[in-house]
Amino acid sequence: MGKKISSEYLRRAALHYLNRYSASEDSLRRVLKRKIERRAREAEEDPHEYYELIEPVVAFCREHSFIDDLRFAQSKIRSGTVKGKSRSRIKLELSAKGVSGENIQTAFDDEEHDDQRAAISYAKRRRLGPWRTKPKEERRDKELASLVRAGFPYPLSQKIVDMTLEEAEDIIYATVL
Repeated sequence: MGKKISSEYLRRAALHYLNRYSASEDSLRRVLKRKIERRAREAEEDPHEYYELIEPVVAFCREHSFIDDLRFAQSKIRSGTVKGKSRSRIKLELSAKGVSGENIQTAFDDEEHDDQRAAISYAKRRRLGPWRTKPKEERRDKELASLVRAGFPYPLSQKIVDMTLEEAEDIIYATVL
């Protein structure tokens, strides 16, 4: 039989999780809910009677700045730009993590997200446009479709696909300096 579910157990579980992963408030709630369900199933108890323990733990983590949805969103925007994620893709991912629209908008206002730079990172990673290995005529439509599916606007996708390697590098290095 498993250990008893308590607010102290949930607090330790939350701190352990947050020590390893960055999370939004909603993500933390889901993690704690799964922990309760697993423990309750092991103990053959009803998990619903323990759900009320989640909110005080989330509040404790928020009060002590272990979770902060705005900071979480800003971090995801920075890393998403580097990884080549479009503004719309980042917004979708943040919404899926339970970050409010207000926090998402504030984070985008605070953080600099350059869709062009992100599209170039995406193209480089996927070997599109200037980094293609096959002749342009064979791949252009597929490369365009890939960029558009990734959430980049069509005009920007066209620009990236038709860019030369020198133009792409100029943009990459101009933003670094």
